[in-house]
Amino acid sequence: MLSIVLLACYFAAALWLIASMQRAADAALRSRRIAGLSLGAVAVVLHAIVLWNGVSARPELALSIAETASLVGFCIAGIALLAAGRQPRFAGPSALLLAIAGIVGAATNEGARQFLVTRGGWELGVHIGLSVLAYSLITVGTALAIALTMLDRRLHRRQALGWMSKLPAVESLESGMFAALGAGFAVLSLALFSGFFFVEDLLAQSLSRKVALSCIAWAILAVLLFGRWRFGWRGRMARNWTLGGFVVLGLAYFGSKLVLENILGRHWG
Repeated sequence: MLSIVLLACYFAAALWLIASMQRAADAALRSRRIAGLSLGAVAVVLHAIVLWNGVSARPELALSIAETASLVGFCIAGIALLAAGRQPRFAGPSALLLAIAGIVGAATNEGARQFLVTRGGWELGVHIGLSVLAYSLITVGTALAIALTMLDRRLHRRQALGWMSKLPAVESLESGMFAALGAGFAVLSLALFSGFFFVEDLLAQSLSRKVALSCIAWAILAVLLFGRWRFGWRGRMARNWTLGGFVVLGLAYFGSKLVLENILGRHWG
């Protein structure tokens, strides 16, 4: 029941934020935006309760794939609300991110576990938190990169923008994208460093694939940010590197987790 209410609040928040982008008096738009942000805040609180009810019921910190995705959605929802609150023009992308967060949040299900946890502790908790936040920030950056590509393509082809006219300007989207990617890269660096505190044996803990893919994703983002700083990369070049880093990091987090838990019956913790 709580999951249904959570989903309804997320979707209602997204709809109100979209409505705040329509033509109306300033006071009406402000009221719609406030309603969207308020409902989004309620949804985030409910999302936290759903996650807490699942995690606190177990003595060890061991998240299933659905719970990991839900935790990423929770972080993305928080980032989306902050973006929409600070910049009304980001209401459109934020509404889409809130809808996605609602779907993964409502799908949170503890379920039966087929894996064993070999080690827990606060180090693992910190590492998981940093990893989830890093992936969430990079996901937001990727979403903005896709929106930027769509808008830029319409502009170059001199086509009518339609609903895309409600999106932030190209410069704002690009700035937001690199801000999210830069923050995600910094947090990912901390996540990789924190992993050394609980990794005892890469092969014994079946962590080699995850670490290798995470390092590749880190390198891709490092090249992208260096290219942006040194050569002013933008457009297709920036988009391709962003999507590459996002896909590789997704394989590191969810691909390796899927193989480890559902095939090998283990957990990388």
